[in-house]
Amino acid sequence: MDRKLIIAIFLAGFLGSTIGVVGTLSAQKLFFSDSPPGQEVIKKEEGPVISVGEFTVNLQGGAFLKASIALEGMNEKSEAAITAKDAFIKDRINTVLSSKSLKDMQPEVREDLKHELITQLNEVTGNQVQSIFFLSFVYQ
Repeated sequence: MDRKLIIAIFLAGFLGSTIGVVGTLSAQKLFFSDSPPGQEVIKKEEGPVISVGEFTVNLQGGAFLKASIALEGMNEKSEAAITAKDAFIKDRINTVLSSKSLKDMQPEVREDLKHELITQLNEVTGNQVQSIFFLSFVYQ
């Protein structure tokens, strides 16, 4: 074989492979994008995380729960509002948790518990709580 022919075949193969890879990546980005075209993804602003402590409560039916809880505020100003209402927040958390039974502590319904706590705490803080985190969660 002629040396020029081998170089031409090699370059054609390399160029074809490069075009194939670039085309595949472009098509993937175009057709399998996470968000629809023209829409940009809106990132949720992360607020300050404030620890409210550990809670040990008797559940309905004789079981008990021990949980460490932290709250995420809406923004930097939320931390002061949440800290100022510390006693009210702890009281509301104790009230909600002690009204629950052992079946309400199961992992599959724990998100419902979080939503209920967020609703109750937002009544106290004037909608300053964005999320709640169970740092530890032990029930028996």
